[in-house]
Amino acid sequence: MPEGLNFAPPVITVDVEDWPQSTWDRSLPITERAVSNTRKVLELLRKAQVRATMFVLGKLAETFPYIVREIQADGHEVASHGYGHLEIFKQSRREFHEDALHSKDLLEQILGESVRGYRAPDFSVVQRSLWALELLSEIGYTYDSSIFPVSRRRYGIPEWPVTPAHVALPNGKSIIEIPIATFRCFDKNWPVGGGGYHRLLPGGLSRWLAERVMGSQPFTFYCHPYEFDGREFEELSIEVPLSTRLHQGLGRSYFAKRFSAFLLRFGGRRVEDLLLSSEFPTIRLNPTLDSVTPWLVTADTVGTAP
Repeated sequence: MPEGLNFAPPVITVDVEDWPQSTWDRSLPITERAVSNTRKVLELLRKAQVRATMFVLGKLAETFPYIVREIQADGHEVASHGYGHLEIFKQSRREFHEDALHSKDLLEQILGESVRGYRAPDFSVVQRSLWALELLSEIGYTYDSSIFPVSRRRYGIPEWPVTPAHVALPNGKSIIEIPIATFRCFDKNWPVGGGGYHRLLPGGLSRWLAERVMGSQPFTFYCHPYEFDGREFEELSIEVPLSTRLHQGLGRSYFAKRFSAFLLRFGGRRVEDLLLSSEFPTIRLNPTLDSVTPWLVTADTVGTAP
């Protein structure tokens, strides 16, 4: 982190997946393009001397276990992105439990060490799928980073706290929630934590917004390896509509440059570094979760991250 800045480095997270399988057609096989794109990210992180948390999709880890070991060898934290990249609210509780458990077991067998963190596909822990936090805690995950405190058509819980918190769950267990960074303006949270927002906003503006957020709270950044691949849509063998190509492809050609500028300006750290260095407030969920009564109750206690 540059001298003189009075905020902690951002938490850098990467969702390691393959665009055609994760975004377009879940039945498609994982391709080696995902491996080469992940290696691009690893090289940029290496040059910046930054260690990140990489949420690896189970299907990708199963197909290319060696890239998971490469991530580990570079000192990055490996966490779970689930197995099949299906949104939680499209699964039954049993299906989700099997998916989240399978991905955790798979990664732990490859790594030879415990996997503590989870991130849902497409940030699909939303109000109607908050039950997933209970199942994650029962499986053995100690933190989750699946909630985006914004209002979007497909995802988001705009009322959710914008800072990390211990979540006391109805099953008597707890889990730490690490939300994606947002910027508060006009009484609304705006997404500024990376991904497509980082691709489409001017780089200087993205860094300015990030600095404002980091002045008062942790900043969690996210991206995907395929966002560093500017030629993917020119070389895909599948038909993808122009509107999708534009939405998913704009900004890719200069994403690596913006990402490197972001790391040069702010540095970065892993989720596990945040957990070791910070204290978080505790919030309690209403036991009914899906009740019409308020589902989020803020507690006065403060817990220290394990």
